Amino acid sequence: MIFNLVVFVLAILSFVVQEFIPPFMGEYTYYARLNLPAVFFFAASVAVPFPSMLVLALLTGFIWDARYLPMPAGGSDLIPADMELGVSMAEAAGMSAGDLQLGYSVIIFGLMGVLMQGVRPLFKRGRLELPVIMVGFATAAWLLVQYLLITLLRGDFYLYFPTPIWLKLGTGTMYAMLVSPLVFLVLHILARVTQYEIKYEGLRYSFNGR
Repeated sequence: MIFNLVVFVLAILSFVVQEFIPPFMGEYTYYARLNLPAVFFFAASVAVPFPSMLVLALLTGFIWDARYLPMPAGGSDLIPADMELGVSMAEAAGMSAGDLQLGYSVIIFGLMGVLMQGVRPLFKRGRLELPVIMVGFATAAWLLVQYLLITLLRGDFYLYFPTPIWLKLGTGTMYAMLVSPLVFLVLHILARVTQYEIKYEGLRYSFNGR
């Protein structure tokens, strides 16, 4: 119980930290950012039980939408509105204000969380290779679904991916995979301190070695 509560608090704090994370490498990566709340959710989904994961998806998705929706003209996680690159990415991707509605992130985070639950046995054994890769995959899928949903809601769904989209998608995925081991380490330490045990299909594992 204590472990889950602290995870919820850390999820909220990740949104505060997100406000101070600048885009790395500027226009070279089309102002791609580390999406810390999403990365934290994907990593935490491997540690918490299924009901807690659903609550965490609701919390993360609701705060994300409340903070970033409705979008400013041309703005989204993939397409920031403050870019001036001649032909803006908003025009390249065809995004407009208010395309996505409050609550869509809850569904996407929930689906990605179900996927991340499948690697819980590896996490509790301390094997983080696949969990880290899965965090990268979930981040890429989340960004891609966001882009596709916007084009679909505008009524002109097509598989058109301009170079800025690929760069931001790849860079965001790379950032997620670089940061996720640190998040997993924090979760492992927290689990030891709170004597939290992961239970998965009848298997038991104690982080404190008992």
